[in-house]
Amino acid sequence: MNIRTSNSIRSACLVVFLLTIGGLSVSAQTNDYNKLEGYVGYSAARFKTNLESASFTSNSGTQTFSSLCSAATGEMIGVNSQKFFCERRTFHGFDASITYNLTRYIGIKGNVDGHFKSSAFVDKFTPPGVTQTLANEERLYNFLGGIQIKDNSRTTRIKPFAHLLAGVARYTNRQSQILDLFPQFNFTINDSVTSPALKLGGGLDIRAGKRIDIRVIELDYNPIFTRDRNAQSISGPFPTVSFKGTTAHSFTIGFGIVIH
Repeated sequence: MNIRTSNSIRSACLVVFLLTIGGLSVSAQTNDYNKLEGYVGYSAARFKTNLESASFTSNSGTQTFSSLCSAATGEMIGVNSQKFFCERRTFHGFDASITYNLTRYIGIKGNVDGHFKSSAFVDKFTPPGVTQTLANEERLYNFLGGIQIKDNSRTTRIKPFAHLLAGVARYTNRQSQILDLFPQFNFTINDSVTSPALKLGGGLDIRAGKRIDIRVIELDYNPIFTRDRNAQSISGPFPTVSFKGTTAHSFTIGFGIVIH
């Protein structure tokens, strides 16, 4: 073997060595953060009505309530029942997501949450002394996707994060009105609507183990741009019930466990 061949072999070995070290370095860089994480936790939502107005049509004509929070409307539908339309109410439920991290700091997130509430509002009108009960069974789901920003290093202990998500929200409500003295005016309707939605917010995760983080808090603003729709009349004197939608400005807070 001549000197030129020996030098060529040494040069080739050096190149292979450098490429190997470089490959190990790249591998280490791509493995020093969590590539995939899943989250599940409890969530509470503060939800305000998605209705701007409501119209009820019977054989005698159509009655429209366009100023749902006015004193005049309260006198007609009951001041307690009016709270369904005018007060922010608390729903309880769950929040779950899966995030694939493209880099240490940026990930693609898919998110689903569900919030539920059963309520009844009772009003007594005197005269004539009739008691009205307005009962509701509400469900609100979000199906969203977007970007999460977070330090996903395997060694980072305190991990604040932020996300911007977009998708759709599905709202359903089975509503019944019961009048004890005038049962002929009792009704039951099913209201359902799917609308565009956003979720903007973030929170704080704390490393609790090699594979587990604790999400101590997550806070989100969840606007839902609710569409107009017709409700399904199940029973009662109103064959046609229509609603004009408005943006529902919802806020959520939650906590849970992150697994990666």
